[in-house]
Amino acid sequence: MNFRRLVSDAAWNDLLHRGQRRRYARATWLFQQGESPDFVIALTDGIVKITQLMEDGTETPLALRGQGEVLGEIGALLDEPRSASVKAVSECVGYVLPAHAFRGHVDRHGLNPTVYRLAIQRMHENEQLRTALTRLPPQARVARVIRYLAAEIGERGDDGTVALHLGMSRDELAAMASMSRSSAMAVLRALHDAHVLALGRERLVIRDSAALTELSEG
Repeated sequence: MNFRRLVSDAAWNDLLHRGQRRRYARATWLFQQGESPDFVIALTDGIVKITQLMEDGTETPLALRGQGEVLGEIGALLDEPRSASVKAVSECVGYVLPAHAFRGHVDRHGLNPTVYRLAIQRMHENEQLRTALTRLPPQARVARVIRYLAAEIGERGDDGTVALHLGMSRDELAAMASMSRSSAMAVLRALHDAHVLALGRERLVIRDSAALTELSEG
């Protein structure tokens, strides 16, 4: 679920029409935690990584988002500083809209319930994932995180496989699964050997979605 899937073609096209098209190179920060919420970005191409700086100074990846997402909308609506940072993990294209113009767009198209629903859904998904990671064994943790990411940015092939351009290190993937890098790598190798996954440097392919789902339930 993302913003594009929840709004009409007219509302989405109007949003793009009122924004300024901008291209972001890989590894570029779109905005950073703590900044003023002066604008939102409607992402039309590419994948971004959402990260949050913790109190101990570590940067933790929270999610990946793809085309059809609106970034920074909650801060713009609440007029509060950015709660997380967004970084391009591939070349991206987005339409930048000033915060006041986005608020006008939401009012004009009656989208307040839609934005609220999406925000609650995101919170619910994140809470479910965090809760699951406290009780699941290592293999199930990694499988659950990969399923979560696949739901957001997975590209389904004609052969039934699902490709994920992660754009994150193994350390970051391990952090998302609340485990050490060595433990996460051991699980990934086991899933690769079992032909559930095919591993690349910053990319992986889900070969057997049914098996991954079963494993993710612990």
